[in-house]
Amino acid sequence: MKTKFLRSILTMITAALVMVACERDERFSQGSDEEEEQTLESASLGEDASDDVLEVAGQVETQMANAGGRMSGDACATVTKDTENKTVTIDFGDGCVGPYGRERSGKIIIAYSGVVGDSISNRIITFENYFVNHREVSGTIGLRDIAINDAGNLQSTKHLADLKVTFPNGEYVVFNGSRTRELLSGYADNDPSNNVYKITGSISGQSTTGRSFTDEITTPIIANWSCAAVGNFARVSGVVEMTRLGGYVARKRLVNYGDGECDNIVTVTTFRRTYVVTSI
Repeated sequence: MKTKFLRSILTMITAALVMVACERDERFSQGSDEEEEQTLESASLGEDASDDVLEVAGQVETQMANAGGRMSGDACATVTKDTENKTVTIDFGDGCVGPYGRERSGKIIIAYSGVVGDSISNRIITFENYFVNHREVSGTIGLRDIAINDAGNLQSTKHLADLKVTFPNGEYVVFNGSRTRELLSGYADNDPSNNVYKITGSISGQSTTGRSFTDEITTPIIANWSCAAVGNFARVSGVVEMTRLGGYVARKRLVNYGDGECDNIVTVTTFRRTYVVTSI
């Protein structure tokens, strides 16, 4: 009798646990599909904003002869060079359309470890009420370990520390971690708009709802800034896989940046569908 009773209790407990697990999986797979996709989209577009900051800084370094005045071309910013404190401030004021046809406002502040404006100095980039295409960027971007690699290319580490990108609808994404950036072409030609980078590595993030995730580049990203110069995404190829999304079952989540052609779309794949995102 006791054995049968224990078996009955175990059967009921097992059935209850299975029911809870099924309800949990159903809740996350059916009720949160939009949230999952929003996190994936925000992460891909948020990293685009961080790439953009470094390219704007690169333009300033090639135009440092104009420091303290207006940048040449379509930059629409006032650049102030502070040699004593080893900083450069790029001030877009209340807003203007500048590099890569994007609207920016507020300030980007670059602090150098060595000579101000030196492209191989380590630097820390911070922000003051800074927006690009109506997305607010805050936190810190570090650029360090800058050296010529075995292939003869300039390589650096982009370190993100609580880098937060907030979208006009209130959604946001926060990044921490590092990416490796290898400059494949365009180094020292005084034209940052034609730079081509290979980007690798993994970073962690957090979405608006507080869910954590990991973004791993599974196929190296190629960012071609001549494409951005004509209004397209800089990232033209490569694949990012989102993993460890808190509260969700493990399943495929990919962002594909294309096959190398200049365009303004990225392809997003989740467990339920594949679609494109075109907004920059």
